[in-house]
Amino acid sequence: MASYYQRPETKHYFVSFYPKPGSKIVRTSLGTDDPALAEKATQKIDLLCALERLAKVPLPDKVLGQFSISRLPVPSGPASAEGPAPTQTPPSASEQSKNTIKLAIEAYLTRAMVDNVKHAQDDKVSRLRQFFGSELVDSLDPRPVETKMRIRKRKLVKPWFKGTELDEITSIHMLKFLMEKKYSQSMKRHYRETFHQLYQIALKSGIYKPVNPYNANPADDLPGFTKREEPVTVLSRDQVDQQYLAVARDPVILFGVRLMIEAGLRLHEALVLRRCDLARTEKIRLILPEIENPAQTGLKTGERTITARSVIQPYIKAFLGDSAPHDATWCFQGSTGDRMSTDAFGEKLRKLNRAAGLPWTSQDYRHTYATERIAEGWNLKTIAQEMGTSVTMLMTYYAGYIAPPVQASNSLL
Repeated sequence: MASYYQRPETKHYFVSFYPKPGSKIVRTSLGTDDPALAEKATQKIDLLCALERLAKVPLPDKVLGQFSISRLPVPSGPASAEGPAPTQTPPSASEQSKNTIKLAIEAYLTRAMVDNVKHAQDDKVSRLRQFFGSELVDSLDPRPVETKMRIRKRKLVKPWFKGTELDEITSIHMLKFLMEKKYSQSMKRHYRETFHQLYQIALKSGIYKPVNPYNANPADDLPGFTKREEPVTVLSRDQVDQQYLAVARDPVILFGVRLMIEAGLRLHEALVLRRCDLARTEKIRLILPEIENPAQTGLKTGERTITARSVIQPYIKAFLGDSAPHDATWCFQGSTGDRMSTDAFGEKLRKLNRAAGLPWTSQDYRHTYATERIAEGWNLKTIAQEMGTSVTMLMTYYAGYIAPPVQASNSLL
């Protein structure tokens, strides 16, 4: 809907409106100080915008025959009070089918390479491959060849969606995809964010022009996936021992699992550790190396220091061995000598757990750390700082594990 207004420092009236569904708002001067004329101009713009939306609606010849002008011109750009723009010629068949999915993926990946750190780039590419297929996404990956060569050997993924145009994808398609894949709530939230960003970038770039202006981004219609249907999984000490035994044949994976269970690290946080970060065995210095932009650390809370409790200190000393205090090599190295990716670590962990019949994941290790510290009576603010989260989050997910003060103090005796 067009609306007119008058700025205090000017005498002319201005108008603001959306010329096309999903387009950016247009603000321009009407070139008049007459309020009656300004009102008529806005009414004319409303009519032109309505004709733009209804241009492709067919009408019977019997109806069109009642009018002397069977087809009114539709503006190709922003309307003004001076009159409608020239009639826009219909697009050719080649222009109508531009493979908007390919253009949107290319724009999305280019933005992702600029705004995200390396491990986040890998995650975004991986999610797109599951939906659009590895052949299409890998062909549009803008990263240098040498960067892609360091990534683990990927499996060929067949496209779940086989269309070429963005307007073919509806919220129902996205929900069916998530239903068939049987992802966790956390992964569904990641996919929801991916779909939303893909459409937002396509809208802002002019690649995608939605048919329904009231639902320009189909991902907005997806659920938030924020509610938990099941309580968090917490490992008992016997189960923790079982987990250590299951991964004992791979010392690197075993040490990573210990860091997550005994220090509350997220998986990607453990993988950015260098040996010098563990030099003081009573503390773990968690930083992101190669910080080019301090505002984009890749860690949810940036840099922080974590207490290495006595239960894990001997394992840190054994892992470091004779390393120098300033040794900056990765604690978790991949086959090429670069930092191990979350996918590579996760795949090794899953294989070891499947062989032992264990269903647990790195998120369960973090839940175990949080509930154990709460049960021991740690201050919630201290736990939040150690885990790199908030007291609100702790109260949301772990409130049921908070023991009364007397009971907590007795558990320490």
